[in-house]
Amino acid sequence: MKSLRQRRGFTLIELLVVIAIIAILVALLLPAVQQAREAARRSSCKNNLKQIGLALHNYHDTHRVFPPSSIRGRDTTTGAECGNGFSWGALLLPFLEEAAVYDGLNPTIGIFTGSNKTFIQSLAAFDFALCPSDSERPKVRTANGTADANYMSSIPCTSYYGSAGAFNNWGDNGNNKLAGGILVMDPSKPCTMGSIKDGTSNTIAVGEKSGSVWGGGSWLGYNHGTQVQCVGTDFVNGPDWYLCYALYPISNKLPVPSQSSNRFGSEHDGGAQFLMGDGAVRFISENVNHILEKTGNDPNHPAANGAGCLWRGEANSCADGAGEFNNKANLINLMGIWQRLNHKSDGLVLGEF
Repeated sequence: MKSLRQRRGFTLIELLVVIAIIAILVALLLPAVQQAREAARRSSCKNNLKQIGLALHNYHDTHRVFPPSSIRGRDTTTGAECGNGFSWGALLLPFLEEAAVYDGLNPTIGIFTGSNKTFIQSLAAFDFALCPSDSERPKVRTANGTADANYMSSIPCTSYYGSAGAFNNWGDNGNNKLAGGILVMDPSKPCTMGSIKDGTSNTIAVGEKSGSVWGGGSWLGYNHGTQVQCVGTDFVNGPDWYLCYALYPISNKLPVPSQSSNRFGSEHDGGAQFLMGDGAVRFISENVNHILEKTGNDPNHPAANGAGCLWRGEANSCADGAGEFNNKANLINLMGIWQRLNHKSDGLVLGEF
């Protein structure tokens, strides 16, 4: 009669070794999986920008100019300009297969007032306007104003901002040639393909802007004096910007609070993606050559106000009260590669970026 032999199981040491091997394999594979996911998100973001670029060029083919950064409606009673206007993104809607949304908006009044306000609150998110890596930005968010009349239950957000130019010309709407962006602030001075003297492949049109302390983005427009932003925290009286400029360098993750209003940035490691004037999408490093640091008390230096150059005639700015450069040639020649990329006609050698 055969004797039955008892089967031998795993010993505790063998089991621990197997678990350790599995843990090591997971630890090795997890970063690769995360990198693959980020690569997919980055590719999706790039495709969004290409879609926006195609819309910009179709707009130019139709109107013979690029869209202005914004247009403002008029108060139906007084005829005065409304403080909230249609952004360049709203003007592109017919070229982004959103003609029905565009047709539902009334361009003669403010973007967030009257019938427009009611219509916008019924809209879903625009997927082409959101970078999948932008964790700080919801697709649609509630926007609180300074009073109940300014409350909006939902508003489509965006991760992509237009380039206003090399520096800040906010408050000097007629001073577009100084800022030098493709999406000009004054509709009466539009940018054409021919006015991009530095070449469309060397000039930024649109870039990423990840969620920040100030200035969350709405694809459709902006509102002065009331909260219409798309970030994680509500701020009463916080303006909703839709443009960025090269006053500050590219920022990743959360920008510095005091410098976050109008700076490009993303949650992609190492930099952000930008749509160039020719429709190409380039990834630009956060370490791209920025404007030279100020040394001494040179009033003509772009960093004369301690952080960058404002075109406005403010104390310690680079422009006088008339909005002109104190020394234009000196100022332009101090522009770094980052500033040159955002200026369409500075005439300076660009170099590698």
